[in-house]
Amino acid sequence: MTEQQHKKPRVAELVKFHTLLMKNAPKGYQPHYIRLVAGGKNPVLGLGWKTPEGRMSISQAIDWMAKGGNVGIAGTPYDPLVDVDCDGGVIQDNEVKKTLMDKSRSRIGRHGLYWNFEKTKIPNIPTKGAGEVRCQWSFIVVAGSYVPVTPEEFELIPNEDKINAGYYTVCNPIPPSEITYAELPKIFKDTCEAKKTVPVRIPSEFDPKKTTTECSALFEVTAYDVCVREGGNTNETERWPSLFHDSKTGANMSFSGGLLHCWRDECSFNGLQSLAVLSGYLTCNQAGSPHKGVAGSSEVIGNYGAIFHAWRYAKLHGYIPKDDKIPVKAMCYIADKHLHFKADPEKPLPRQIYKQVLKIVEEEY
Repeated sequence: MTEQQHKKPRVAELVKFHTLLMKNAPKGYQPHYIRLVAGGKNPVLGLGWKTPEGRMSISQAIDWMAKGGNVGIAGTPYDPLVDVDCDGGVIQDNEVKKTLMDKSRSRIGRHGLYWNFEKTKIPNIPTKGAGEVRCQWSFIVVAGSYVPVTPEEFELIPNEDKINAGYYTVCNPIPPSEITYAELPKIFKDTCEAKKTVPVRIPSEFDPKKTTTECSALFEVTAYDVCVREGGNTNETERWPSLFHDSKTGANMSFSGGLLHCWRDECSFNGLQSLAVLSGYLTCNQAGSPHKGVAGSSEVIGNYGAIFHAWRYAKLHGYIPKDDKIPVKAMCYIADKHLHFKADPEKPLPRQIYKQVLKIVEEEY
């Protein structure tokens, strides 16, 4: 029997996980479940997994998994969920506070789910090979999901557990415990303190951009604004953990020349490109402009969906006023996606289409 015989996600395992998660969940807590690709760990592109419309309810997550898709759960700056991701058996069981725990596809890694009610004291903490603490717009793959293992990984799995190769399963069926920074495994605290990590990337106070023209204020947002708003570092001589993705080094982003730079994907970002990534609509290397000598170009160019999702993220997160006027190209995107109407941004939308687009944006986004 090999891992290739086990490809369908296990919906019952997702239900088990959710039931335990919610058993002692804080009042008002709603899990931020997201759609991951079938057989993989990556979010489905084009949905903006960090946005309200990108979040699935448990019933939607069950339906998605029943159709073969994988499911993730994200911790956000606005909820108390913290995941302690222990990779490769480096962190011993006695170092991890007992809690709801999943076992990973390799049957070695573990994800401990906790509640923390002083979340400003716990950041995302990547380490080199030992795992990560994930809580600020970072996600894990949820129990029931399936990602194939390599033949080499399969051989390392004990015989009695090979039937679960590739699956994420609940391995400690109790509700989440509360955790504090002091209770994290030592390697996470040492990593955090050695890098002098700011306790958490909390969005700063930010006066929404305004525009003096009829255009959206979206186009007034700069990379500097994004860096400040998302808790980055504007010192041009330093590198720091990415705003866009988890980092094994914790030093793969910088700000210089008026742009944000990702040194993992070797690309740069203006304000619009940055917001397109933060929205979850495009990945870092899709939205970024490649550094000199790197092939390719930014997929934000000519992408009306990127403009819409960047605008939506900017409104939701206080970059622009709540009554900011939707960009024309963003309206063209909605007209095409929902009404199958191919609009020309150089021409006014037909009145009926215009009204329908505004109604769709108001009701669905």
